[in-house]
Amino acid sequence: MASLTGPARRYLIHSALLTFGLAVSGLFYNLLLVELGYDQRGIRLPLVGEVPLLGLLNSLPVLVAALGSLPIWWVVSRGGPRRALVAGALLSAGTLLGVALWPAPLPLLICAALSGPATVLWQVSAAPFMMEHSGPRERDALFALSAGLSIGVAGLGSLVGGLLPGLATASLGVPAQSAAAYRATFAVAAVLTALAALPLLGSGRRTPPGTAGPAPASAVDRRALLRTVLGALRFLVSPLLISFGAALLIPFLNLYFRQRYDASDAALGVVFALVGIATGAATLAAPLLSRRLGRMGSVVLTQSLAIPCLLLLGLAPSLWAATLIALIRGALMNMAAPLYDAYAMERSPAAARPLVIGLINGAFSTGYIVGPTVSAAVQRQYGFAPLFVATACFYACAALANYLLFVRADRRRAPDPHRI
Repeated sequence: MASLTGPARRYLIHSALLTFGLAVSGLFYNLLLVELGYDQRGIRLPLVGEVPLLGLLNSLPVLVAALGSLPIWWVVSRGGPRRALVAGALLSAGTLLGVALWPAPLPLLICAALSGPATVLWQVSAAPFMMEHSGPRERDALFALSAGLSIGVAGLGSLVGGLLPGLATASLGVPAQSAAAYRATFAVAAVLTALAALPLLGSGRRTPPGTAGPAPASAVDRRALLRTVLGALRFLVSPLLISFGAALLIPFLNLYFRQRYDASDAALGVVFALVGIATGAATLAAPLLSRRLGRMGSVVLTQSLAIPCLLLLGLAPSLWAATLIALIRGALMNMAAPLYDAYAMERSPAAARPLVIGLINGAFSTGYIVGPTVSAAVQRQYGFAPLFVATACFYACAALANYLLFVRADRRRAPDPHRI
C-alpha cells in the first residue's frame, strides 16, 4: 500500500464502497423477484415468444451492456476513466433506488436495462485507471489488491446485507423475508453505492514514472484499431466459455441455498460473506503464485482445481458443507482473475487498453444474455443438477483454452510486452 499513488488508493476506496453496495443488493435481487411472484410469470417478446420474467430481468442488463459497449468505450476514451467511474457509480445507485421504489415489471425492466451501461462504465474504466496510476513494480500488487479488496468487501456486504431485511422487519413492521423488507434493503444499497463516487471526485490524472500514458484516442487510426481488436480475440475465448457456464448457475446460487437447504436471509448473508472474504484473501496471494508459475500458469491451475469443487457443491448434504465447498471453489476460481487482466493489459497498447478490457469484460458477460433465461426454464423442469454439470463442462473448456493459447504458446516464444 505504501508504494501506491494517491489516486490508486482513492480508487480502492471507491471500489470498496461500490462493491459493498452492490453486494447488499445482489444478495436479495432474485429473492425479491421470487417474493413478487415474477419467477412464475412470463413476458411475450416479438420473434421470441414467451420467456420467463425472472430470466429476462437477469439477462437484460447484459444485453443492453453488449449493445452499448462500443459507444461507451468511445465516451470513456475521450472523457477519461475517472469520469466514467463516477458516472457508473451514480447510475448504479439510481437503478437500485428504482428497484426499491417501483417494483412493478416495467420499471424493473427499465432499471435492469440501465444497470447494464452502469456496469460497462466500470468495466472499461477500472483497469485503464489502475494502469494509469501504477508503475510496473506495483502493478500486479495493485490489480490483486483491487480484486481481493472488492471480493472481500463483497463478502462483508453480504454479511451486513443478510441482516438488513431483519432490521427492516423490526423497524418498519413489514413481514420477514418479504418483498417490502428486500425493497428497504435496496434503498440502503442505493445510498452506499452513491457514496462510491466521492473518493474519485478529486483524482486527477497522473502517470507514474516508467509508465507510458495513453495516447489520445485520435492518434489511434482505424487500421491500428482493427489490429487491436483482432489481436485481442485470443483473450476472449476463456471469458466467453466461463461466461456461458457461470450464467447458468452463479446468479441463482442464493435460490439454490434457499430451496435446497432452507437458508434464512441471515444465513445467506453469512454464507456469501464467508465465500467473499475467503476469495478476497486468496486473491491477495495471487502475485506470490504468479512468481512461481507465471500469470497464466496460475490462472490455469486455480481454474482447474475449482471444477471438482463445483460438482461437489451440487452434492453437498448440508448447508455448512455446501458453504465450505463454495468457499474453496470461489477462492480457486477467482483468485487469479486479476492476473489475467494484468496479462492482457501489458500486451495491449496504452491507447487501446479501454477497448481491450471492454472486450474481455464483454466476453465475461456475453453468456448472461441468454444463460439466466435458459437456467430459469431448466430450474422449472429439472432443478439445479443439470446446471452444475453444464457449468463444470464450460469451466473445464475455459481452463484448457487458457493452457493452449497462453501457457503452451508462451513456452514457444519469447514474450513481447507490447504485442497483442
